[in-house]
Amino acid sequence: MKNQQKALSAQNKTYAVGIRSGVFGMISNALLFAAKLTVGILIRSIAVTADAFNNLSDGASSVITVTGYKLAARPADREHPFGHARFEYIAALIVSVVMLVIGALFLKESLTEIFSEHVAPDVRAYAYIVLGISIAVKGAQAAVYGISYKRTKSLPMKAAALDSAFDMLATSVAMLSALLWQVTGLDLDGYFGAAISAFIIYTGIRLLKDSVSPLLGNAPQKGLVGTLKEKILSYEGVLGVHDVTIHSYGEKHAYAVVHIEVSASETLLGAHELVDAIERDVAAELGLQLVAHVDPRVEDGGNGEFACLIRAYLADRYDLSVHDLRITTEGARPTVYLDAEIPWESTLTGEEITAALSAFDPDHDYIVTEDRK
Repeated sequence: MKNQQKALSAQNKTYAVGIRSGVFGMISNALLFAAKLTVGILIRSIAVTADAFNNLSDGASSVITVTGYKLAARPADREHPFGHARFEYIAALIVSVVMLVIGALFLKESLTEIFSEHVAPDVRAYAYIVLGISIAVKGAQAAVYGISYKRTKSLPMKAAALDSAFDMLATSVAMLSALLWQVTGLDLDGYFGAAISAFIIYTGIRLLKDSVSPLLGNAPQKGLVGTLKEKILSYEGVLGVHDVTIHSYGEKHAYAVVHIEVSASETLLGAHELVDAIERDVAAELGLQLVAHVDPRVEDGGNGEFACLIRAYLADRYDLSVHDLRITTEGARPTVYLDAEIPWESTLTGEEITAALSAFDPDHDYIVTEDRK
């Protein structure tokens, strides 16, 4: 209970940091939008106007982010026993869709300007002042969001930090467009507007990918899996660990399921006490709510030697590792049960492995379970 309370407290601090950063983004982006839109209309620049609406999308993103954090902070209930932390990802998903729509609209406007006659921009000194201030504000946003991300490791903060950093580049492009027209008379406004629009679309696609992946279910980070395995294997009586699955319900709210191998001679009570201790320690040290399944490993006499032969055969022929290997002598013929760890990209099937094992030793029946890794 204390570990859960600590995790909940840390999660709430994450949301508080995100909300404060989001409010800062709402206010600053609203001011930038108003200033740039005014300038864009006055100097007739599609690049500056596109950049203004880029800031509007950033402001909308901040609104959605703040709303997402507030919803994510709601405690677990009967309908949502794992909490509401995935609202973070939903908020990021909505933001990415908004960015894609705005980017597409202004790309259309920019291409129309490129291929049609139009009035050239009328650049004034105040345009440079506004754009310069905008670059400075975007730099401040990138710093605030970056610090927030380092403290929280929250996806919306990472997206906002990257977006603000790239916005500095986009605004610099808009300023360059105005400067080129004023100094050289070269009208590249539509081209720069298209470049900014393409950038908005690119950022939206990146954010869309980052937000959809955790909703679909990412593979667990190898570093975290390795740390978890190392922790479990450090306990006396643990013979192996496999089938590690980690489910994330927010950056600081995750559940892990593992299979822990213990000796078949271990008593049920002893195995229970061992796994119970591991679950408590993993929650305290790694912040994971662990659920462990106990697999008995039989290692005695001839069966143990035959099991070693099977492992060596599959390793040599297919470069495969196996687990949950057990041999039963009930029934007319002895039966070998095993789980084969097959890479995702491999076309090898359980039926092919079964056929190979039957040819290797026809005196046994084989039941192979595919464990894609």
